[in-house]
Amino acid sequence: MNKMKKSLMLSKYKIKQIIPLLVAALLLTATSCSSDFLKEYSQDLSRVKTVTDLNELLMGDCLMPLGEAGVKYSTYYIHNTNYAVLHFMGDELQENISTSGKPDILDEASTYFPYFCWQRDTWVDFESKSTLSSNEAQYWDLAYEKIDRCNMVIDAEKDVACDNDEDRALLRHVMGECHYLRATYYFTLVNLYAKPYVPSTAESTPGVPVKTSSKVEDKEYTRASVAEVYRQILADLDAAETDLKDVKSPATIYHVGIDAVYIFRSRVEMFMQEWQKAADDAKRALDEDSYLQNLVGWTDGYPISSDNKEVVYSNGSSCFGNIVFMAPGKKNNYGTVYSPTFEVSDHLVSLFAKDDGRRTAYITNQDDVNYHRWSYHKINNSTKHYNIYNTASDVFCIRTAEAYLNLAEADAELGKDAEACQYLTRLRKARVASNAAVSLSGEALVKFIREERERELCFEGHRWFDLRRYMVDTKYPQTTTIVHTMSAYHTVNYYDVRQYTNYYRLEPNDDAYTLNIPKDVRDFQPSIGSNTRPDRPYFRQEIASNDDNGDSGDDDEGGDGE
Repeated sequence: MNKMKKSLMLSKYKIKQIIPLLVAALLLTATSCSSDFLKEYSQDLSRVKTVTDLNELLMGDCLMPLGEAGVKYSTYYIHNTNYAVLHFMGDELQENISTSGKPDILDEASTYFPYFCWQRDTWVDFESKSTLSSNEAQYWDLAYEKIDRCNMVIDAEKDVACDNDEDRALLRHVMGECHYLRATYYFTLVNLYAKPYVPSTAESTPGVPVKTSSKVEDKEYTRASVAEVYRQILADLDAAETDLKDVKSPATIYHVGIDAVYIFRSRVEMFMQEWQKAADDAKRALDEDSYLQNLVGWTDGYPISSDNKEVVYSNGSSCFGNIVFMAPGKKNNYGTVYSPTFEVSDHLVSLFAKDDGRRTAYITNQDDVNYHRWSYHKINNSTKHYNIYNTASDVFCIRTAEAYLNLAEADAELGKDAEACQYLTRLRKARVASNAAVSLSGEALVKFIREERERELCFEGHRWFDLRRYMVDTKYPQTTTIVHTMSAYHTVNYYDVRQYTNYYRLEPNDDAYTLNIPKDVRDFQPSIGSNTRPDRPYFRQEIASNDDNGDSGDDDEGGDGE
């Protein structure tokens, strides 16, 4: 494979044909095997001709794929989990160390182990510690694949004829949505593969490669600075605002509206510590829509769905509940109840007051020590089609509640404590039966807001990124130590017995808060370089088994190292 064929391949990945006719028409370079990702094609080949074609291409190829997860007979399967790893790296989850033997669904343990336990290489086997680099780049690949599709749609704008006002309005929406999507994908990449945004060093901190054209270029890619990536994100969001500001609100949460643009831009500005700008955009969003669903005494199924007016936009779907917990009490085809590998962390559970509606709406208590104690109950499991089960994304979801939280945090950072408490109280009155009002100031208020974000936005892909930015907050830096465990089991006379448990620590400002650039990417584009992600020592607790029934004895201590 020559250099030209590889030049735009930020990593080696396989691309499936999604919409054969439209993809063949517009995505002239998109359908190929991993070794021929972007070939040179004639620029004179047939293109998409109408705005409707372009809109269908957007919906078919620029959005996140829909996930699917489940159990068929005794086989566990997951497809298109998108960025479920975001839920594993923070402190929202802990291992379910079962007292009755190993968990039944253990595949996800090995799948997410390198993220859950902050390994240097992000695709390693728990037992052998061998690197499985063939899948290491999947999250990098997915974002750049979608960016490439957005680039192609944006570049095609000049070639599409608009003969009436309806077509012109649709074209504006397609362009606005594509710019918005590209911004979200770059935001995800820069917060996974680059260090957090620090205003004083962002210009010199390596970010990720930025490409905004579908043009085939024969060159090696380098990393733009973190500041440059953020400028591109803001430029895309500004373009999205221009296109969507006066466009009629979409009829479905699967199309971007102006309120989603304002909320997401306020999030980006918070990461940049541009507090006044973040507050202004959050206010703009609430001026568009300030609805909050009442969760006090919630008993009515999954709260986050396409039917919830709080949800203003969703990209992709959720299969996180199936990946981690399955359904509470879910049985396989043989009638066996599964014991999942992970559960809601004690840390997260402790943040909810007993009369907080989110305690039953977002998580649920399973009073069965042999199963698990606290499970996920926020978003229904995904399907292959939009609107089935009213699904929403567990990562790329925008809700009005975030606007309240962004505004409160920005005001608190600006010293506007009374205003911050006002917006927090409005949110909490829709969540908590008593003691909803907030009256705090200074650092205590900021700490409370951060805890409120944990409660409100749990398992929506925020926590890991929030922990990163809290560390570098110039006014109120937060230091958090997280401990995760991973256990190994063996069989004794047909009983599964815990053999040992490894304990891993993530200290404040640890380099593991940034993923390494995937090996496949570094091999194809050496100029991109790598990140410093350290080896992860652990403390091993050996479990002494001394009978034939699988009963365990006293714990023994093990040593550090891998």
